[in-house]
Amino acid sequence: MTSVGCAAKGALAGVVLALALTGCGASGNAGAELTGAPPSVQSSTPQPSDSPTDPESIVPPETPKPSPSFPTDPDAAGTANLTISIRLSPESQPKEYVLECSRDGVGSSTTMPNAEAACEVVRRLGASFFNAKPDPNKMCTQQYGGPQTATITGTVDGQRVHAYFSATDGCEIARWNALQAVLGSAGAT
Repeated sequence: MTSVGCAAKGALAGVVLALALTGCGASGNAGAELTGAPPSVQSSTPQPSDSPTDPESIVPPETPKPSPSFPTDPDAAGTANLTISIRLSPESQPKEYVLECSRDGVGSSTTMPNAEAACEVVRRLGASFFNAKPDPNKMCTQQYGGPQTATITGTVDGQRVHAYFSATDGCEIARWNALQAVLGSAGAT
C-alpha cells in the first residue's frame, strides 16, 4: 500500500473516531443526536469581537460640547447686563447699546431699542449661547450674509460673557438670527 493510501485511511479513521465521540454527547450517552456544530473551544486570548466591560477603559469620541451654564449666584438667574457694539461695515462707526435685564423687566440703564424683546431672547438663550465655542466638525453653508459684525460683553445669569458675531457663513448667520431682537436682521444696512 502506498503512503498516500495509508494517509487516507488514517484520515478516515480520525473522522470516524470524531463522529463516534461526538455521538456520545456531553452526558456520555451513546446515540445522542449529532448537531454538526464544531465543538466550542474557550480561548484565553482576547478576540476582536470582545468589548471592554470596564466603563473607564472605554474612550469616548472627541466631540466638543458646550459646557452647561449655571448661574454663579442664584439671584442672578434671568438677569443680564450687556454692552452691545454693532458695526454695519468695516468702515462704519460702531453703534453702542446697553441692555440691562432684570427678572422684573428692563433696567433703567438700557439704551437698546425693543428692549423687552431683547431681554426675553437673552433670558431664553442664557450664558451658554454667548460662551459656546464653534464646533470645528460642523459643516456650514458657504453663503455671505453681509459685512456687519457685533460684539457682546457683560454678564448673563451672573456669568461673564464675551461673544463675537458676524454673517460670514450659514452657521454665523444662524447665530446672528437667534439674536435678531438684539442685533437686528442679518444683512441689514
